[in-house]
Amino acid sequence: MIFLKKNLLRKILFLNIIFFLISCSFGAGKWDNIEEDLKIAKQRENAKIIFSTKKKFDLEINGETKINVKKSLLNKNWQEQNFSSNNIIPHLEYKNKKELIFKSNKIGKNKFNVKNLDFEPILENNTIFFYDPSGTIFSYSLKDEKINWKYNFYKKRFRNSPKDLNMSIKNENLIISDNFGYIYNLSKNNGEIKWAKNYNVPFKSNIKIDNDNIFLINQDNKFYIISAKTGKQILDLETFPSLLKTNTKTNVSVDKVKKNVYFITSSAEIYSLNYKNRNINWLFSLTAGSTDQQIDLFFSSPIVYKNNQIVLSSAISTFSMNSNDGRLNWEIPVESNILPILIGDNICLSSKDGFILNVEKNSGKVIWSKKIFKKLKKLSYEKTGDVTSTLFLSNKLFLTTENGYFIFLNFETGKIISYTKVAKGFLTKPIVNDGKIFIIDTKMRILQFN
Repeated sequence: MIFLKKNLLRKILFLNIIFFLISCSFGAGKWDNIEEDLKIAKQRENAKIIFSTKKKFDLEINGETKINVKKSLLNKNWQEQNFSSNNIIPHLEYKNKKELIFKSNKIGKNKFNVKNLDFEPILENNTIFFYDPSGTIFSYSLKDEKINWKYNFYKKRFRNSPKDLNMSIKNENLIISDNFGYIYNLSKNNGEIKWAKNYNVPFKSNIKIDNDNIFLINQDNKFYIISAKTGKQILDLETFPSLLKTNTKTNVSVDKVKKNVYFITSSAEIYSLNYKNRNINWLFSLTAGSTDQQIDLFFSSPIVYKNNQIVLSSAISTFSMNSNDGRLNWEIPVESNILPILIGDNICLSSKDGFILNVEKNSGKVIWSKKIFKKLKKLSYEKTGDVTSTLFLSNKLFLTTENGYFIFLNFETGKIISYTKVAKGFLTKPIVNDGKIFIIDTKMRILQFN
């Protein structure tokens, strides 16, 4: 970590923040207390500019820790991406028999031969919602093993382009955003469309919802609050755009108690906004003043929020920050776009190439770190492909890979417990419900494991 004290860099950062505050697009609403936000900017002028120039951390550390964890939760629904509004996926119960107990027929088409490994199916009351790359949305009854309804919003529009959708359930509504700038609302019961709006620029984030507020970000890093009832814009906020348009997803996390929303853009900037009082709490640039980072190729994991702490991994490092004021708690130079998993007072981090770490949540101290693909000859990165997700299931770390592998680890030591190839490849990330794992493979089949 390098601390730069040069006046020039401080002034550049200060001027950039003021430019941001002045150039906010207020859309249908207005962010209040701009004078207070300017005070925050002035405080940042006097603060140290922090950015990472450390060599990537890839040291294997042997260690063991006894971790007190809560009893696993037998959840009955999975209604939004990353399970909850603050992107915390808790310790979930899994029967751990590792048996394929159901495989559906092929549902939908994957004519573009894509793997949307950022997407998770949505599941509620034994009904699973997902889509195929042609844009057809399916409601499938797990109990009756049949399609309840299907709906394609696009029909003849964008026929030659794969669809990249995000979904979330709110009451009786299935809210969908896409990579063409549309957001629309379907009845989750019958698939009838209630409203649809075109915002012209592709949406690139997950969807979070609180009451009538839908939160999401577009490709140009423009943050929106949209009405769940009507689809009309409530507020928008212009942030610094990224020069290159990539497929990188941005991410939103919501604290429904304090009414704060945290999000990270493809320009490597973290924002905290209060959507009730319409105040900008703080903003933080991960690459301020840095000359060795290509921020236009930036990626990040979802932001995890809990107890005044936010944790995220990125193309630069993994960070812990104070959610009240944006102060940096600690940093580990580990790059990842995989969701950090909180386990008691510890955090599990995973990189796509199989570097797994267990760190202390408050200090960032590494308890153990393992390169799992170097441990067994039969388990190689060339065979498994990228690690795509990490969950904590019945006292075990559970990893999936793009080429169809399940891997289970001891969360106190990092030792591999078991692994198996269950499909040729996965189209989605897994979800867990009622002690079972659900995932969709590249052949558009629902796989269910107990």
